[in-house]
Amino acid sequence: MSDSLFADFSAVSKAEWLAKIERDLRGKALSDLSFQLEEAIALEPLYHPDDFSERYAPLATKVGNTWQIGEYVEASDMKTANQQALEALNGGANALLFELRHEPDAAELAQLLQGIEPAYIHTNFGQYFPGKKPMLLLERFYNWLKTNDKDPAKIAGSIDFDAILDWSEPPFGDLAEAVQFCSEEMPHFRLIEVDARRLHSGVERTSLELAYTIAKGSEYLAQLSEFDISPALANRHLQFAMAISTNYFVEIAKLRALRLLWANVLGAYGVPAEMPLLEVHFAPESQDNNVNTNMVRAATQALAAVVGGADRLYVLPANAALGEAGTAFSRRIARNVQHLLHLESHVDKVADAGAGSYYIEKLTDVLAEKAWAMFQEIEAQGGYLVAV
Repeated sequence: MSDSLFADFSAVSKAEWLAKIERDLRGKALSDLSFQLEEAIALEPLYHPDDFSERYAPLATKVGNTWQIGEYVEASDMKTANQQALEALNGGANALLFELRHEPDAAELAQLLQGIEPAYIHTNFGQYFPGKKPMLLLERFYNWLKTNDKDPAKIAGSIDFDAILDWSEPPFGDLAEAVQFCSEEMPHFRLIEVDARRLHSGVERTSLELAYTIAKGSEYLAQLSEFDISPALANRHLQFAMAISTNYFVEIAKLRALRLLWANVLGAYGVPAEMPLLEVHFAPESQDNNVNTNMVRAATQALAAVVGGADRLYVLPANAALGEAGTAFSRRIARNVQHLLHLESHVDKVADAGAGSYYIEKLTDVLAEKAWAMFQEIEAQGGYLVAV
C-alpha cells in the first residue's frame, strides 16, 4: 500500500535536491542554513535517504505511545491539596505529583489521600524540604493502603528518592532496602529517581546533559549491586526525570537518544533493554512572564515530549513563571494541552512518531554518539560520583 502511493513519482537524489536549493538561494551559501547545536555538532539544513545506509526501526518500548497525564499538587496544606488533587482527577489527570513541603504524619497523609483511589492512577510523591525521609514516607503510604483495604501490589507510582542528588553521603543502603521491599510488596512502585532536571543547562549542552544522566543511572546500578540488588531489579524500580526547553527538534531527539544510550548501558550490565519510566517536565527557564505566550508554547513543548517518548508528562501552568500558585484555570489549560494531543492529534496511536524523519534520526544519532563518548570519559575517571 505505502509503496503504491509513490509509484507515480520518480526518486530524487540528494544531489538534485541540493542543486535545486542552491538555485533558489540565488548566491547565498548553503552553509548559512546550517545549525550549530554544539561546538562539535553542526546540523545540515537537509537530510535525505542517501545519508543513511539502512532504514531506522522505530524506538518502540510500549504499545502505541500513550503517556500518563501528570499534574503538580502543592501539598503544604493537606486539605487544600486534597481538593486540588480531586479537581485534577475529575479533569482527567491520572498521575498526581504531590509536592510535599514537610514530612506528613499518618493523619496528614490520610487527609491528603481522602477520596482518592490509587489503584486507578499513578500516585507520586516529591519531598521538597530538608531532612526528608523517603523510607518513612513509603512506610506510611504502605500502611495507609493496608488500612484502607487497598492492594499494594496493584499500586503504581513513585517517590523521588534521588540518593545521589539530595544527600552528601548517599544512603544507598536505605535505598536498597526500599527497593527490595517494593519488589516484594509494591512491584509497580518506583523509588530510584535519576533526577536530570538540574543537569539541564541549555540545548547547546544537550550531549553533556545526556552523558551525565546515563552516568548517574549507571552509578545507581553499580552502587545498589553492592547491596545485592541486581541491575535488572534496580532498573525495574528506576525512573528518569528530564527537563525540556523550547527547541522542538532537539528535545525530541534528546529523549529518543536517551533510550538508545540507556539500552547500551543495560547491555554492558548484561540486562535486557527495558527502558525505565521516562518522566518529563518543562524547564523553568523555558517560561517567561507573558502568560499567554507560555500557554501557546506549552502545546509544542508537550508535543516534543510525547513524540520523544515521554511516559509521564507534567505541563507547567502558564502563570508559574510569575511565581504564582496555579489557578483552577491555568491548571485546567495545562491539563487540556495533553487531552488535545490524545483526543485530537492522536499522537498516542503511533509507536514512534519521530521514526523516519531524516532530520530527527540524524540528530538522535549525533547526540547519542557524542553523549556516549562523554559517558565513557566519565566512567574512565571513576564514574558519576567522582566526576561531579
